[in-house]
Amino acid sequence: MSEITAEKIKNFIFDKDNGFLIKYHNKEGIDLVLLDELYEILERLKEDWKNKKEVPKDILYYLMLIVPGLYDDLELYRGDEVQHYTYEEMIYYLSTAIEMCLHPTPDDNPHFNTPLKELGN
Repeated sequence: MSEITAEKIKNFIFDKDNGFLIKYHNKEGIDLVLLDELYEILERLKEDWKNKKEVPKDILYYLMLIVPGLYDDLELYRGDEVQHYTYEEMIYYLSTAIEMCLHPTPDDNPHFNTPLKELGN
């Protein structure tokens, strides 16, 4: 993904055939390849935004839809308790990663330089 735009993130999460949230909503689970790509997007945004006081509202809007969308459909995976618990944990760490993109004082956070997908390790 070259420049990160709101339109690209919208397509990433809502594409009717391969959208991150659409696949999850259709009971295809959390696509680990797309999750890695999402972490790469978040890593780039974290770096781009670390010294900014203002961030693009349109990008932020789509980022803020991801975690609630995942939690809303988590019940679809209730039949498999291991998978349900694993997804719940993955969503929690993804939520933390999104928050890190917006952390107002990176120097005050000892985890800011930790790669986002490793926050749960």
